[in-house]
Amino acid sequence: MPDTQFRLFFNNTAASREQLETFDEIVVQQEIDMAWEARLKIPISVDASGNWTGEDEEYMRPFTRVRVEIKIGDQPFVPLFDGPVTGFDSQMDSDPGQSTLTLIAQDDTFFMNRVEQVEAFDDQSDHEIVQQVFNDFSQFVSSTDIDNTPASGSALSAHVVRRGTAMDILRYLAKRQGKHVYVLPGDNPGQSTGCFKAFPTAPGGLSALLLLGARRNIDSLSVRYCACRAADAVASTLRITDKQVVNETSRSRDAELMGEETGEEGSDAAVQLLPPRQGESVDLRQAVTARAEAAGYSYEVTGNIREDIYTDVLQPYKVITVKAGNTPVSGDYLIVKATHAITRGQYSQSFALKRNARSSRFSGGGTNVPGGIF
Repeated sequence: MPDTQFRLFFNNTAASREQLETFDEIVVQQEIDMAWEARLKIPISVDASGNWTGEDEEYMRPFTRVRVEIKIGDQPFVPLFDGPVTGFDSQMDSDPGQSTLTLIAQDDTFFMNRVEQVEAFDDQSDHEIVQQVFNDFSQFVSSTDIDNTPASGSALSAHVVRRGTAMDILRYLAKRQGKHVYVLPGDNPGQSTGCFKAFPTAPGGLSALLLLGARRNIDSLSVRYCACRAADAVASTLRITDKQVVNETSRSRDAELMGEETGEEGSDAAVQLLPPRQGESVDLRQAVTARAEAAGYSYEVTGNIREDIYTDVLQPYKVITVKAGNTPVSGDYLIVKATHAITRGQYSQSFALKRNARSSRFSGGGTNVPGGIF
């Protein structure tokens, strides 16, 4: 069983042993297109005079920065979370030893979602706007990883208006470009990396999840397929410069697939109409492609890691291979959710995955199961 260690930082300073021993459980929830959250559970008690103790430490105050890192075996420490304390949940009980306080912290998108304002961006591509918005939060977002976006192709000047928070405009731009906007814990405490990127489609270094064989690292998989998700996307716009109507269509099955078969062959495709809000500030082809690709993720898988065997740390926005034998379930998946739970004697991981295709029965990496099949 690999040795597991964790590190905790408050306001960018490593926690003392006394502080570490304060916490009964730390749970980090990571999910795509959502703020990541850390929940730190602390036992509290009442003294003979009726005064509650253990709930008023300096590091428990709002906006205190919290960073959680994990290390499995010989692997380096991996940052799971970095962000401010935003609140708490408390459970007070008359029975001794049953009262707890849970600190709640969110990633740095919390700061980007607090102030609403109106701001105009003229003659800038969407990725340039994203960079400018992230720069406004350089106190926390110390670096960026931003995909370029195509020009709209219009002869008119691009004009985008923000009416809301920084995250509102970033999410709007991401949706129409087929990107995803989020922050990841940086290399050092107190730092985050701002990201504006498309989903990857190829594995990126994580060990495969094995359901069968002597070295299996998961005990079960729950698989769900929804035929109602995949759809073609259709959009039309009036080009102001020459009064011509431009039409574009994109099919989800034409996206880069994470398998050999979409599962929709021979069926009538659903059709989604893009709302008439694209204007001439975005390439219409890019907009319909983004919508069709987003609709194509029809296959979902959930499960739990066997912590005594698996030595990698799962995180969303990465692709991982599932090997479940000679079945269309085997193949590459995008990690969309990972939950990390740290207690005094255990570290566990659970996951949710999705993909936009299935494997043919004798592909997808399922035939070569280390250690043999049961």
